[in-house]
Amino acid sequence: VEAAIAAVWRALLGLDAVGRDENFLSLGGDSLLATRAVTRLREIGIDGVDLGRVFARPVLRDFADGLSLGAARGASAPVPDLARRHEPFPPTEVQRAYWMGRSTDFDLGGVSCHFYTEFDGTGLDLERLEEVWNRLIARHEMLRGVFDADGRQRILERVPRFRILVVDAAPGGEERALRDLREAMSEQVLDPSRWPLFDVRAVRSGDHVRLGVSLDSLLIDALSTMILRAEIETLYADLDAPLRPVGISFRDYVLQVKPPADTLEADRAYWARRVDELPPGPQLPLARHPSTVGKPHFERRRLMVPPDRYQALLRRARSHGLTASSVLATAFAEVLGAWSARPDLTINLTLFDRREVHPDITNILGDFTSLMLLSHRPRAEEGWLDRATRLQAESVENLAHSGVSAIWVMRELSRRGGTMDAGMPVIFTSTIGMGGAVPTGPAKPVLTPGWGISQTPQVWIDCQIVEVAEGLSVTWDVVEALFPAG
Repeated sequence: VEAAIAAVWRALLGLDAVGRDENFLSLGGDSLLATRAVTRLREIGIDGVDLGRVFARPVLRDFADGLSLGAARGASAPVPDLARRHEPFPPTEVQRAYWMGRSTDFDLGGVSCHFYTEFDGTGLDLERLEEVWNRLIARHEMLRGVFDADGRQRILERVPRFRILVVDAAPGGEERALRDLREAMSEQVLDPSRWPLFDVRAVRSGDHVRLGVSLDSLLIDALSTMILRAEIETLYADLDAPLRPVGISFRDYVLQVKPPADTLEADRAYWARRVDELPPGPQLPLARHPSTVGKPHFERRRLMVPPDRYQALLRRARSHGLTASSVLATAFAEVLGAWSARPDLTINLTLFDRREVHPDITNILGDFTSLMLLSHRPRAEEGWLDRATRLQAESVENLAHSGVSAIWVMRELSRRGGTMDAGMPVIFTSTIGMGGAVPTGPAKPVLTPGWGISQTPQVWIDCQIVEVAEGLSVTWDVVEALFPAG
């Protein structure tokens, strides 16, 4: 049993060897990797494994104690339905929420869930880049996705050739051209019924190119954008470079990958019990009511944590059996609580819920996002470490019941409270640990990311944490009009 567990840990953590006295968390494990480990261990026939055990008994010999190795069960992989590949299929819960949030019927609605990034390149061959985009549109079905009037999505079999709109800035007119690019793209609300649900434009000035890339989250999630960018760089370097296989469709995944009925029932029972004890979202001081804002305008604040400080944080967290994401979520919740009318609160966590049901699942593009509510309820007698440990324990327990998303829970909160609005408008998104699932591009990428912004309907603050070469990037996309100056 220990050898089987060690083999799974080695594969997921990218290590040559794992000893029986090694700690999963100290080796770099986190909740994303723990979820994948549990899935793989169940597939090879180890019974009695759950997510809580990984965090309660992270040392391999302790984790293995009492477990037995039975017959391998394997995963029930989705069966490709090629004959119906281009027929409409339902959105996920999060996709439906994004689609509905475009309506102005909701407070802070009228916007798409959308992210925009500017990239800089020197000597960039835009014709070659356009060819790369078209090859990836042919490769990835969801880059050909659209939504019908009833919110159902479908993959178009054929689309016209995609063109990158290029503006050649006249001498002295570069600043104006770059400003026009940002004004046109940063807050786009693309028509979901018309292809494409993305946009790429460029401003060229001599040898310098500023590339604007606008992506609608109806189509793809954060991990998908990381895959897309890596493949763009790979194909730009070599148009004939081999890419990882994509032998599964997002459509097949949505229609066929569902939790078993007994698991779903248990998850609903768990969250039905939790509903009455969840504190509200952060009770932050507002300059105006959200209903008076109209179409929200987001501003970005950014902090870069240098590599040495981030590595120190990782070492300290792991020494206490904590993940970096848990520590950072606790820090975020503590600051929110300090500014709120009450210190206890609930935040909305973004999950990247790709279930390992097919070898190619981490190669395809799609919106696999789900949301999870996480409460922070500080106690007077607790220290910082106690609060972070308890928040992580709740997070792990919630993840074990992730068959029910935050959207279902918020509907239940609304029903019990007799209100139309039980929203949790503060989002925490951590992509720490996701880099290992993404293919690596060339050593010297041609595109350098710069300014960016995201927007999400009915959200006040979206905190996003990403590991980058320069350390740890922390951004907050905020509806500034809601809050008092400063």
